[in-house]
Amino acid sequence: MSYAFFTGATCSLLLLASMRIGFTRRGGSPWIQVLIAGAFFYLLRPLLIVAHPAVDLLIDIPTMLCPAAFWLFAHHLCSESQHFPRWGWGLIAVDLVLGFAAQFELHPLLYPMEQPFKLALIGLGLLTLWQQLQADLVAERRQLRIALLIAVGGYMSIVVCAEFLFSYYPVPAGVPAAHSVMTWLLTFAVCLWLLALSPRALEETLPQIIAEEAESALPEKQDKEAAPLDAQGQQLLHKLQQHMDDGGYRHTGLTIRELGEQLDVREHILRALINKHLGFRNFNEYLNQFRIDEASRRLADPGEAHLPVLSIALDIGYRSLSPFNAAFKRRHNQTPTEYRRDQLPA
Repeated sequence: MSYAFFTGATCSLLLLASMRIGFTRRGGSPWIQVLIAGAFFYLLRPLLIVAHPAVDLLIDIPTMLCPAAFWLFAHHLCSESQHFPRWGWGLIAVDLVLGFAAQFELHPLLYPMEQPFKLALIGLGLLTLWQQLQADLVAERRQLRIALLIAVGGYMSIVVCAEFLFSYYPVPAGVPAAHSVMTWLLTFAVCLWLLALSPRALEETLPQIIAEEAESALPEKQDKEAAPLDAQGQQLLHKLQQHMDDGGYRHTGLTIRELGEQLDVREHILRALINKHLGFRNFNEYLNQFRIDEASRRLADPGEAHLPVLSIALDIGYRSLSPFNAAFKRRHNQTPTEYRRDQLPA
């Protein structure tokens, strides 16, 4: 009875969260809706009596998609302008094939093979969130990423491991009820945050549409005018701009924490300054503004035509050629080599 009660309450909250996300100005992300649908049917599944195998499979499909949807949503949340990696679609396809094969019980080893893939997809989603956490300048989005790291991703990993364990051992009494209570608490916390504590958090963190992601290298227009800077803020802004003009961006692997130490300013103050007053959502894109400007000048300079593109990329702070090429192409719609060829015709 307790399982049915808390499951019903959780499903109601999931529907409420789905509607709230769907009504945002930016439309949310389709992958978070898939994630919510997967959780909804996963919780209802033990309470449903289905006789037809096809209907049974349809009910299980959203749950099978949950690990992939979590990774895709994490990427959508974190990537400013990068497309989802092609090899990622391959991993998702393998996971789905194993999931369908295990569902039809084609071989007893398919289910044990499927679980590591699910954990891998969840882990890649967590890794995506963690890698972009430091560079993120939007306070609300950082909070959302931390919540996803700790709550959703961690809980999903626990559920996958528990499902695998209890497929071979009896489920202890009280575990289903405890699980329903925990999911209710987690869902209640998410709804409280989205609806009351931070009603615009998700809306402010997601890009509006994919087509706009290509413009993320440029400062964004703020929805609200930032408060005017006081004298101390103006001094810090001038100090930051002077530091960058002197080549502070050339330091390889520069993080906002290191930049704050160089300027002798607290990290959260520097984040707010770059985000609210310079209009950047991501610290790496802020650095790319200076790095690509310098690279463009040097690639168009006949006196540096003998330098390899890699040498220029390393000089201005990139660790390798791949991220430099990606950032440069977002700005100019050309690779550095193509840009140099146009600027320095033979």
